[in-house]
Amino acid sequence: MPKRPGVSRRPEFVAELRALGAPPRLAGRLYAFLEERHPGDQERIYHGLAHTCEVAGLTARLMRQWPNVPADRKILMILAAALHDVDPKRAPNTPARVKGTLALLANDAQARRLVAGFTSRFGFTRQQVSALILATDYSPHPDEMREKLSTFERARRAAFGDDPWVAEWGRRLAYWDKIATYLGPLERTRRRVAGLAREFRSRGIRPPSGMRAESRRFLLELRIDPLFEYLPAADRARFDAVIADFSSGGGPERPAARGARRAGRPARAKVRARRA
Repeated sequence: MPKRPGVSRRPEFVAELRALGAPPRLAGRLYAFLEERHPGDQERIYHGLAHTCEVAGLTARLMRQWPNVPADRKILMILAAALHDVDPKRAPNTPARVKGTLALLANDAQARRLVAGFTSRFGFTRQQVSALILATDYSPHPDEMREKLSTFERARRAAFGDDPWVAEWGRRLAYWDKIATYLGPLERTRRRVAGLAREFRSRGIRPPSGMRAESRRFLLELRIDPLFEYLPAADRARFDAVIADFSSGGGPERPAARGARRAGRPARAKVRARRA
């Protein structure tokens, strides 16, 4: 299978799955599935294969920072990150549909076999994978976002019971989903944001303050989140370069990602890491 534009043939998350004990053939099947099921011109799409690899790669990179988290839970997190946007029935250049992703995992025979390859070896369930994917669902509208959070809460309790691990790591996965695209080189980030702008326009979304201002507000919101402090120093530096680019007017007149509500100076608060 030919390499897709902008994506390594051996992504970071595939290597990490293998290091954690996933059979090489199974990890390779996962990546082949993602290549096959992300339709459209991947150079122009935000919610495509490259974004998936960015989110899953960041998840893999950060999970290495918590040595006390068991390998099966790390694999669960990486798998949820890898699958969180796969939705071959979604038209290219339209927003992600978590419901479409969950329907694929529940009803598609190939998807079910792939997920079963992981669940049978590592002791988690497809319902648990789906619950974590729900943590990444997003709306810029507060009422809709509250409902999405409630949906995640119900799903995670049904799938995991009262395990406190899930609420915290679901929040982390949601944050990594939002920030991963902004940790790369500026030109690549600009292309991703241009793809996201097309998705926004497909829904008739044009922020009244302008796309660049909305992008900057969103980036600043990510910057002041305490989870930012857990990113590796190199990732934090690249993100700060992106903020500077947008603040100087270098960023495209585009919406960044998934709305913004506040801006402010970076915080240095620390988040207590939960030990599984």
